[in-house]
Amino acid sequence: MIRMAIKVAVLFLTAIVPMKATVASASSWHPNVYTVGHDTGGYVIDYALKMRKMERSGRAIRFSGRCDSACTLFLALPEAKACVSRGAAFGFHLPSGSSAGDNRLAANFMLKTYPAWVRRWLAQNGGLTSQLKVMHFDYASRYLPECATVRNVRHPSSAGSQYAFADRD
Repeated sequence: MIRMAIKVAVLFLTAIVPMKATVASASSWHPNVYTVGHDTGGYVIDYALKMRKMERSGRAIRFSGRCDSACTLFLALPEAKACVSRGAAFGFHLPSGSSAGDNRLAANFMLKTYPAWVRRWLAQNGGLTSQLKVMHFDYASRYLPECATVRNVRHPSSAGSQYAFADRD
């Protein structure tokens, strides 16, 4: 019964979560920014739902500390709505739960949800295993703007937006 519920949830989320919407970014000092720091994760389904809620809310996300386990699903939010601070790090591992089948479902969902640059990093580092693998700021900042470079400017591709991430120097 639990396994069937997980399968249904994964299928549902697989259909709604691929969110590559192009939306304008909020600045790091704007109240519409969710800051992630020292988040140890939790249940994949809970984080998938949080991620979907964040995407729908239009809030930007700022990674400023550790984001481990299921928290790393936030990396699937639109890159235009995210920034990474020095000292941020992302810890990845194979999900562990009630059964090997459920763990496999959760891992497949996570891998399907992550952006290509995260999947590449995981592949280069041995994939999702029971051992924690940490992606540091230096790698993530190749794909996400550094939060310190955020300023209050109008983005040319975001009609009506007040905030956008500035280009890195």
